[in-house]
Amino acid sequence: MIVKHRKVPLKIRKLEALLRRLPPNHSKRIEVEQELARRLSGYKGEQSLDYFLSFLPEQEYLILHDIRLTEKTHYFQIDTLILSSSFFLILEAKNLSGTLIFDHMFHQLIRIINGKEEVFPDPVQQVKHQQFQFAKWLKNNQFPLIPLEAFVVMTNPNALIKTSPGNTPSPSVIRTPSLLEKVNIFKEMYQEEKLSKKEIRRLCKLLIKHHTPGNLDVLQQFQINESDLLTGVHCPNCSVLPMERKWGKWNCANCSFSSKDAHLHALNDYYLLFQAMITNQRLRNFLQLSSSTVAKKLLLSLNTPYSGEKRGRSYHLPFEEE
Repeated sequence: MIVKHRKVPLKIRKLEALLRRLPPNHSKRIEVEQELARRLSGYKGEQSLDYFLSFLPEQEYLILHDIRLTEKTHYFQIDTLILSSSFFLILEAKNLSGTLIFDHMFHQLIRIINGKEEVFPDPVQQVKHQQFQFAKWLKNNQFPLIPLEAFVVMTNPNALIKTSPGNTPSPSVIRTPSLLEKVNIFKEMYQEEKLSKKEIRRLCKLLIKHHTPGNLDVLQQFQINESDLLTGVHCPNCSVLPMERKWGKWNCANCSFSSKDAHLHALNDYYLLFQAMITNQRLRNFLQLSSSTVAKKLLLSLNTPYSGEKRGRSYHLPFEEE
């Protein structure tokens, strides 16, 4: 049974919002597009696991996706965590194409594609470190010692996987189709029940409670000034900026489309790029509104909590991090 579902990562949503607001000729646009493509590829690889995970008996396994925990002062993230009464399994998905050479001597992954070599951190070391940190997290939260396994799952079926000369293949690296076989091997290997169903449910609740989504500032990451961004409301029909607010509706001069709530998409961009709170003045600037009265009506229509009084009032935007 899936306890925590996989959702579009916050980082992807932030990058998409940034691209919607970057001028076509901005110097950082290509860099942002490349980062988004890389993230989308990784997310696609994680999603490809779901088909195989769906064959696991729901009554025997609990599955949590995208868990980010802290162990003392350090955060660590787990792509997929499978819990059973006798063992736990961490999965780190990698969706890379080309020829992939695992070099365990220098702890690196070398990719050769289109005649070009790229170097990535060793995913085996990465998942082993996750394994180490999660084991400490469990101990610190008074859970008994339980077998904890981990795999790097190579999800791209067209990738050619090799090891560098003198290296033996790591048993921690598998392809997606062999996942169910590996889970069944562990089921046979670890038959002693370490946790009751009640204890596993308690662990799931604690994991969700302690989960802290990463909230990276993409403007800071790419050194982009707020003044570089395009403001206004995109037309839901043709995506042109900006729509004009008139007679209670947003109207597009390009395609004549009108909408009552097109501003919600723009406010979601604001939320993703800046913060969860917004003032009347900031809303007017971002939506290209001249009337503070109209801005106030839009803010009140959100029906969300606010803080402060009069001109200093800030409204909480009704969007979720995940």
